[in-house]
Amino acid sequence: MSATQKKRTTSGGTQPTISSFFSQGSQSRRGHTPIDLTLDSDDDGGPPPPKRQRTTTSSFFSPRKPSASPSKAATPKNGGGHAEQWRFDPESPSRAAHLQETSKQREAHEKAKRILLGDENVFSRRTHSTDMTPSSDIEEAVANPDAALEEDEDEAEKKFSELMEMFSSTKGKGKGKAVTRKAVPPVAGPSRSRTQKKVEELGPSGQPYTPFELQVRELKAKHPGTVLMIQSGYKLLFFEEDAKIASKELGVVCFPKRNLFTAMIPLHRRDVHLKKLLSQGYKVGIVEQTETAALKKAGDNRNELFEREVTHLYTAATYVDDLNSVDQLDPNSAPPLMCLLEEARGGMGTDERVSIAMVSIAPSTGDVVWDEFDGKLNLSEPTEEFTMTRLVHTKPYELLLPAKKLTAPSEKMIQHFTEHSHTEHRMRIERFSKQMAYTDAFALLSKFYADKERQNDGQPDRGDLLAAVTDFSKLVAIALAHAVNYLSSFNVADALRETRFFAKFTERTHMLLNANTLTNLEIYQNETDYTTKGSLMWILDRTSTRFGARLLRSWVGRPLVDSHALRERTDAVEEILTNRSPRLTVLRELLRRLPDLARGLCRVQYGKCTPQELVVLLTAFRKIASTFTPPHPSQSQQAAPAAGLKSRLLFGVVEALPRLRDPVQEVCSAVDFTAAAQGKTDSMWTDVDRFPAIESLIMSIQVVESELVDELKAIRKLIKKPALQYTTWNGEEYVVEIRKDERRDIPANWTLLSSTKYARRYHTPQVRAKLQERAQYKEALAAEAHKSFLSFLSEISDKHYALLRDVVNKLAVADCLFSLAQVAAQEGYARPEFVEAQDGDNAAAPSDVLEITEGRHPMIEALRTDPFVPNSLKMGAGEARHKIITGPNMGGKSSAVRMAALCAIMAQVGSYVPAKSMRLSLLDGVLTRMGASDELARGRSTFMVEMQETSDILQMATPKTLVVLDELGRGTSTFDGMAIAGAVLQHLVQTVKCKTLFITHYPQVATDLERLFPSDVGNMHMGFTEETRIDGTREVTFLYRLEPGLVAESFGVECARLAGLPESVLKVATTKAASMKQLIEERVRRTKWVHKGPSSEWHLI
Repeated sequence: MSATQKKRTTSGGTQPTISSFFSQGSQSRRGHTPIDLTLDSDDDGGPPPPKRQRTTTSSFFSPRKPSASPSKAATPKNGGGHAEQWRFDPESPSRAAHLQETSKQREAHEKAKRILLGDENVFSRRTHSTDMTPSSDIEEAVANPDAALEEDEDEAEKKFSELMEMFSSTKGKGKGKAVTRKAVPPVAGPSRSRTQKKVEELGPSGQPYTPFELQVRELKAKHPGTVLMIQSGYKLLFFEEDAKIASKELGVVCFPKRNLFTAMIPLHRRDVHLKKLLSQGYKVGIVEQTETAALKKAGDNRNELFEREVTHLYTAATYVDDLNSVDQLDPNSAPPLMCLLEEARGGMGTDERVSIAMVSIAPSTGDVVWDEFDGKLNLSEPTEEFTMTRLVHTKPYELLLPAKKLTAPSEKMIQHFTEHSHTEHRMRIERFSKQMAYTDAFALLSKFYADKERQNDGQPDRGDLLAAVTDFSKLVAIALAHAVNYLSSFNVADALRETRFFAKFTERTHMLLNANTLTNLEIYQNETDYTTKGSLMWILDRTSTRFGARLLRSWVGRPLVDSHALRERTDAVEEILTNRSPRLTVLRELLRRLPDLARGLCRVQYGKCTPQELVVLLTAFRKIASTFTPPHPSQSQQAAPAAGLKSRLLFGVVEALPRLRDPVQEVCSAVDFTAAAQGKTDSMWTDVDRFPAIESLIMSIQVVESELVDELKAIRKLIKKPALQYTTWNGEEYVVEIRKDERRDIPANWTLLSSTKYARRYHTPQVRAKLQERAQYKEALAAEAHKSFLSFLSEISDKHYALLRDVVNKLAVADCLFSLAQVAAQEGYARPEFVEAQDGDNAAAPSDVLEITEGRHPMIEALRTDPFVPNSLKMGAGEARHKIITGPNMGGKSSAVRMAALCAIMAQVGSYVPAKSMRLSLLDGVLTRMGASDELARGRSTFMVEMQETSDILQMATPKTLVVLDELGRGTSTFDGMAIAGAVLQHLVQTVKCKTLFITHYPQVATDLERLFPSDVGNMHMGFTEETRIDGTREVTFLYRLEPGLVAESFGVECARLAGLPESVLKVATTKAASMKQLIEERVRRTKWVHKGPSSEWHLI
């Protein structure tokens, strides 16, 4: 045996071998050569080690059995501190067999095990045999087990800490970055430390939740029912259910990421995707960081996650879009929020009465409309029709309703409206938990308006305040309080500050067009694709501004019934057409390029206006204020801005504009337009003393920048480069760039930013400190500048909002008048003549008339290229007030009656009409019943809907109402339909005494009613010509002209032939129609013979 082999076999086993760390309890079938970690050994001739016991755990954590005569502990040759225990010495050869352990080495092994795993770990939960522990250790442990354990733990804790510090200092060298040790997941049993570690919650993926995921869960718990868009860097993230919604509505990918489903969109597309979600009825919250990087770095929580909160909350109704946004769903209407409340008024069963209050707010424009009406819950009362009418007029984007819900009919009606509104947006319904008492509502409103008064004047005017609040009924006040409370959570409640701009929905000066009339006459949208094209609004809207278009929509939906106001409006339109005054030309040019001033004022009021938008608004108001120069006191009245104008409406508009001169000049003089147009809120003020805090922060930044310049001089001296200059690299300022070929001595504490082939870039410690200080000043400056800008917006709103809003309203009136004048300038339009009743309120007086000469349908004429056949119609003033219209199908009956109704509405809006001439007495309403449709969601069949609408008409019609009924009674059997049609028309003639246009295919009804009421009922028909071919078929030519007289045939078979039905079917239908006609005529002749007396005589009657 060689000396080397002998030494390998006889050296003492005083160190564990590396192979034993990886060996299992079962004996390996393959031989192995362990590596000896023994540093030195003096024992050359010891007995071989005993066989290891079979175990199921790794021998790395298992204590080994000591030898019978333990050798001395190996003494390290080199002093290395605590690391020497684990140092490998290559001078110590390995052995072929397991070596014995000394007691000190075994103790060190046990201590290391306790340090790493603790005493109660899963690997050491087995009973050690007595022969594996030295007797001396057992006696010492029995004598004082607690003291020994505590001493061992303290010593191990100390050694381990020193060892980890040494490792950290070694690894930290190089790039100067701190090394953070990852937290080790807790194992079973007590921890090595005396402080118990917090158990981390595991997510669905089996991994613990990250701090960011826990933050997301907390935000979702705080804001249930809200889609959260969480900003992280240059992305907006959606999580869990929000991610699924985003995937469905926005078309983005939803994928699992660690423990949460995730979807994301780029930050610069935020507004686009936000509007998509809002249009689908979602409430959306924007989550942003509430801490800035520089300020957080200087704080105590620099190593924690950035705090995030919901900074913006939106719904479709509360989102105030940018001033000139180009992607609005309907640019000419503002999305309103409507609050509806009901209150029982007594009664039982079908006689139960309710009172309904409505408050509609458009936060984006500040328009507020309120109303209250009573009705019964049974189907004979038009309560639901009243509510539906208001919904159709206002087109709310969001409904605010009580959680306990309204009455069952109202809930069904709202559900039907939301599901069949035919709009591009989905209506959202928000419910509040409990309805306020009147005392609580009054207190909330008092505080809301008192705070505003105190901000304006310093002392609230309690008298005006109480008068403004108490003018509303109790139910309306409660609805208004709920609206204030709800809008306050979106920071847009200031829309309700100015009660002087509130408007009542139903007023004595306006006609109310109900929902059926708006739909059947296509007032706001057509019934084909539900767009504006082809509607009356499409014909009349020639406005130049968006706020003018919104006012015109209100005019069209609520025509005037006040003769004085109507005459003023038509006089203004005529003066625009005839007066060649340059003032009107200047006013028209002024309106052409104005932004949406109403929306801009609301953005100013809410503090959402940007500096760029403020520049646009102030530029527009300055242009408005300087359009007409107020006359000097020494000048005559001929120099007045409104000189030469006769119309009171136009005079008021022109006179109001110069009043803006001083207020607008005051505001504009405080703003530097160039800086504001660039969004620089810190330097947009002409007077630096206006906001001294901003100037102080700017000076601080300048001081730091001057110190950075001084630091450059010190750097030049340090590296001996007098021509050195700062550079900017990758957004980093004040960078020192040194070329490598210069071989300069760079201090070790400089931070290396980048290194290229030719140069290195550094930041000195002093520069980094100054840059951090400057960043803190800049962030403080941005916050202070934003705060100052908001205070400036608040000052504008408090001092000048009422005056500016009044001017905007007057400009909207002027825009509507110019639009109506442009319509009137078309060929074939005439000014209507209004006739006042001479016999008091008697609507049936001879002067009560509706006469149209050669009238045309305005939308059909505009849509079709071929000329429209005009028709004339006269009702009243010696003619029958009720016209029954018969004639062939497709003959133009519906177009003729729609023409008459549309001309009446256009006349009372203040527009010229498409006719040669028109005379009319003022109508208080236009009620229509046309078409056929069901409402299955409300439990109504087609005929039931027809009867319900007819019932509403019979109850709402007055002697001054125009009623249009198209083919009443066709949804049931022939005789029932004839009976209902005849009875309804007879009721209108005898009881209501209104003007009626009645279309029917029942000639018997027309004949009977004309015979009963010859002076009140007149028959008319649509003209046609008829020719019979050789094969027996008839060819009908429609003349589309309204002519007097009755037509007994409807030519339904000929209409079917136009629709393309097979000729075989038409032949059978023609034969059956002829036989049934003959049978009916025979029966009619028989009914004219009546048997009288006992004799068998028959008398013809």
